[in-house]
Amino acid sequence: MEDLLKIETEIIELRQKIILADKSYFVDSDPIMTDLEYDKLFNKLKELEEKYPQFDDKNSPTKRIGSDIDNSLPEKEHLISVLSLDKCYSINDLLDWIKKNNEKLQSNIELVVEPKIDGASVVLYYENGSLSYALTRGNGFFGNDITENIKTIRSIPLTIDYKEKLAIRGEIFIKKEDFKNFNEKYCDNMYSNPRNLASGSIRRLKSKETALFPLNIFLYEAFFIEDKINNHIDNLIFLKEMGFPINSHIGFFTNNNELFKKMPFKDAEGGTTEDIKEYIEKFSQIRNSLPYEIDGLVIKINNLEDREQLGFTQHHPRWALAYKFDAPLAQTKVLSIVTQIGRGGRATPVANLDPVELSGSTIARATLHNQDYIDSIGVNVGDWVSISKRGDVIPAVEEVLEKGELSSPYKIPQNCPSCNSVLVKDGAHLFCQSLDCSKKLLGTLQYFVSRDQMDIESLGDKTLEFLFEKGFVKKIPDIYLFDYTKLIGFEGYKDRKINKIKESIEISKNKDFKTVLSSLGLKDIGGKVSELLVDNYSDIDVIIEKASQKNIEIFTLIDGVGESIAQSIINHFTNPNVLELIQKLKEIGLNFKQYSKKEENQSNIFLSGTKWVITGSFDNFKPREKAADIIKKFGGEIMDSVSSKTTYLLCGEDAGSKLTKAQTLGVKIIKEDEFIRIIKEEKI
Repeated sequence: MEDLLKIETEIIELRQKIILADKSYFVDSDPIMTDLEYDKLFNKLKELEEKYPQFDDKNSPTKRIGSDIDNSLPEKEHLISVLSLDKCYSINDLLDWIKKNNEKLQSNIELVVEPKIDGASVVLYYENGSLSYALTRGNGFFGNDITENIKTIRSIPLTIDYKEKLAIRGEIFIKKEDFKNFNEKYCDNMYSNPRNLASGSIRRLKSKETALFPLNIFLYEAFFIEDKINNHIDNLIFLKEMGFPINSHIGFFTNNNELFKKMPFKDAEGGTTEDIKEYIEKFSQIRNSLPYEIDGLVIKINNLEDREQLGFTQHHPRWALAYKFDAPLAQTKVLSIVTQIGRGGRATPVANLDPVELSGSTIARATLHNQDYIDSIGVNVGDWVSISKRGDVIPAVEEVLEKGELSSPYKIPQNCPSCNSVLVKDGAHLFCQSLDCSKKLLGTLQYFVSRDQMDIESLGDKTLEFLFEKGFVKKIPDIYLFDYTKLIGFEGYKDRKINKIKESIEISKNKDFKTVLSSLGLKDIGGKVSELLVDNYSDIDVIIEKASQKNIEIFTLIDGVGESIAQSIINHFTNPNVLELIQKLKEIGLNFKQYSKKEENQSNIFLSGTKWVITGSFDNFKPREKAADIIKKFGGEIMDSVSSKTTYLLCGEDAGSKLTKAQTLGVKIIKEDEFIRIIKEEKI
């Protein structure tokens, strides 16, 4: 008999891993797994969800694509569904896909093949012949408004000879040579590859900064013109005639020679569908000679009627497929191997390499995963190895090409390199279990203040490392209890910076219960589990009382909590160290209770009856919605524009016409520092 509870737990854990991977890739531009590893998890989840529909979840990552939404930029709804692509990694899989579609459509399909640019996906929206706005891909339904940044890319026409509504998908990229020159001149190798630089540049809050970047774009599909064309080639021709930059490397595989002849693309090649294998093999050989990075090819069915018949899943169109190249290899030497300790205590061996160029990046480090992986390839210091960027993203040591002086594989030390405590094996990995390990403690602090947790923006990694090394901040409560005026006299710490740190810390006390709970960094108690606990038990004291009964069935009754997570909840909230931490943070003033709407209306309403307008930019409220949330929390109302009914104007730097109008109407002006004082004292 199947263990449905175990299956449900596996499904939930797979969803959590994929959601985290999506955020790391699309938002942070810092992938935590290879494409192959991601696809394996994704396909496993899809398989389980299809087999066990009783565990269906409308918010499952299989029902949506990853997200690059950044809360620092305004968010706007897409007029089209900006879906991802299904992927394959072998010619045989591609040929099978073609065969299946031929059978479904009962005809020989026409195929268009385009390079898959390794850049940042955007959508341009035109109205009445002018660029109206531009959005990042986002979650496929909403994206960040990057219009002013997009206007700095000179190859994008701001006006076109077409007055009807138009949406166009494209990819922003930086050429290899431009990336190299820009990195050397401005970034001190801050960005590891052109994609990360392109992705980061279009999310700048000031368009004059974006204008400094050598950005390019290729547009590849227009929408809302379906009544004027009947195939994808005509779509590309339309874009070219409108003056948009189109990638000229187009492969067209059809028996329709007349359509091929009218293609106005200088590098176009074609043939019958039987020739597509040869074309792909050829392209995989010339990819490195292109001036920009590509990580595969996109194969699309040309005919729009065929596309309509095949349709879409919630994740991707059935009429298109991304063919991913085999990861290119480079050879280099292992200079040293070090063991890194994460905040959870996992010991990860990392190879320091003689720097080598690979797929547009300089690779100097590669993870060796664990001892089992090291033993399987037999690697040690001094060996010559081949490395790849798996999925064209994450550097990996593939094999040993030539042994150095050390014949046996490297052995991970038995003791933690940070605190010298004995490492304990759990599964394939080794862990430091010391509660006083400095690497774990620092990692926990960095996690607590990070953007997706308490979001204490002024406490970056370097600042925290300094405070930690000096012994000023060792544990989470120290962040709130330390007297930051003691930093006066240390290099780089002047009054303005110290005040900004204190203000950011004070603002973080307004974070809700779910965020505070998640920020503690307790194993298995991430954002989703924290949300489930808070939704079911609105007070930390209730959670602690339930955990004290040491009955996992209490927590497995919560939809989404399996046995292993339930046991973790019990372990954490009966642990004296965790209970002491929670008590200290409660005394400091952090929120460990979720108030009902009725309770919120009965307390913390000192701004009740006030109407606020917000204008300008702020040091501590990025985006401005953070300030709006605080005002609403304390009973205030947010207005879009200044009028005689406005009570206060919260005014930041570079305020515009709203400030002028407020002064004319005699509306009271509140500056950022005064606003922080008001919130801290809960008095206006």
